[in-house]
Amino acid sequence: MKVNFRRGCQTDLEQVYELHTKCFSSSDHWYKSGIKHYLDKSIIIEITNNNSTKKIIGVLLQGIITACNQKIVVESVEQSFLSNSNNGYKEDIFDPVTPNGKLFLLNNFHLKELYGIVMICVDEEFRCKGLAKKLIEKHWKDNPNKVLCLNTRKSNIGAFMLYKSLGYEHIAYIKNKYFLPTEDSIFMIKE
Repeated sequence: MKVNFRRGCQTDLEQVYELHTKCFSSSDHWYKSGIKHYLDKSIIIEITNNNSTKKIIGVLLQGIITACNQKIVVESVEQSFLSNSNNGYKEDIFDPVTPNGKLFLLNNFHLKELYGIVMICVDEEFRCKGLAKKLIEKHWKDNPNKVLCLNTRKSNIGAFMLYKSLGYEHIAYIKNKYFLPTEDSIFMIKE
């Protein structure tokens, strides 16, 4: 079995979507159109079996992240992009936990477009082999000299510990970032 890291492409959509639905609970499933948007910049882990069959076993989607829902001004009235009355969704709240988090808030970086890991998953059969770490390291090589960020569910302790061990700093909680069930995210940066 040969393991290969490569750039993703649009023809990977079905396999990446299948891997994604296998790795995440139904409440965290993305639409194919959301995944498709990030595929051309994605990093794929693919295995080739002895019979030359290829299978995607890992993916890192990278792209633009905005930490919180942006507020917009319409006719001089401030409105939330997703308000409390909008289908039960609640506005994200950026809750800093470090001095860097306070600087983010002070400079409104939490409302700006940043670059980072949008989604990462590795097939359960191939976990604990350092593949997620290699995906993240390739992500760093793709994006030198940038402040990179990511979100993870507050309950996803395994992911949090991996990111922390790789030098990501937990700078804030994003209240109500996830839904079904509603949960805070841990917002992390890597400089």
